[in-house]
Amino acid sequence: MSQDPKVKIFTDRSYQLKKVRDFFYKKNILEVDTQALLKYPTIDFYIDSIKAYPSNKLHYLHTSPEYEMKKIISKGMRDIYYLGHVFRDKEKSKKHHFEFTMIEWYKSDITFEEFIKDNLKIIKLFIRFKKFEKVSYQTLFKSYLNFDCFDIRKEEFKKILKNENISLENFDFCSNEEILNLLFDYVIEKKCSKNVLYLVYDFPSNQAALAKTYIKNNIEVAFRFEFFFNGLELGNGFFELDDEKIQKERFLKILKVKKDLEIDSDFLNSLKNLGNLFGIAFGFDRLFMLKHNKKNIEDILFL
Repeated sequence: MSQDPKVKIFTDRSYQLKKVRDFFYKKNILEVDTQALLKYPTIDFYIDSIKAYPSNKLHYLHTSPEYEMKKIISKGMRDIYYLGHVFRDKEKSKKHHFEFTMIEWYKSDITFEEFIKDNLKIIKLFIRFKKFEKVSYQTLFKSYLNFDCFDIRKEEFKKILKNENISLENFDFCSNEEILNLLFDYVIEKKCSKNVLYLVYDFPSNQAALAKTYIKNNIEVAFRFEFFFNGLELGNGFFELDDEKIQKERFLKILKVKKDLEIDSDFLNSLKNLGNLFGIAFGFDRLFMLKHNKKNIEDILFL
């Protein structure tokens, strides 16, 4: 009987999972196995939880282990990682799937530079790159679109969208933040140099999500950072917010749009005990796609 071509990929997937676990074991980062079925959903403008009804009671499959991991950290288990499946509704494309594998980890009392070095080691378990470049979000927009993302003018937006042949008629939004995301995803990522690993940092403060913010050149920016390679976002990281009041305010802004969601008060309460904490989530499957030079995520999933 002939062997399915995917067997080779699944075999290597097993080795890669072990390599990731070995990396954390050597650094004394402990693995946690959080619950996937939760009473409360993720609260995010761009991420939707999948609903489930065990015993006819509404629950949600986790979109990330983040909320549960921060509860664990707040109880004193400081340096931890998760390697497993997460679930997101309305995400289906060549780069997305409803169910995928995530590497998420947190490290206390570490500098930003040290944390980045560790994450480069994780990425190198999967790919090799010609160059590593750190660049701010603002610099990318100025370099590729000659546009200051912190000095937004509607007329400039319209001109850029027209020049890039992008019509907002195909999208259900038109806020400044969402147009910036659109330009980043559909224009800037494609214009970045090939085989260069980018670390993008200092996002606009309205894209902070669960990150702290700080003032830079009289502008509030998010202490958020993302890795990109050949048009793929690989990982999204934060200097983690530890202020319950600020996080609740951010959630309430989202609830004005997503009115049917509830806030997990235990998660909010855990934030005050986080301290000096960095965290990041990597898409294991995207890294694995790059390793095997696949363009469609389904080519590396057991479907």
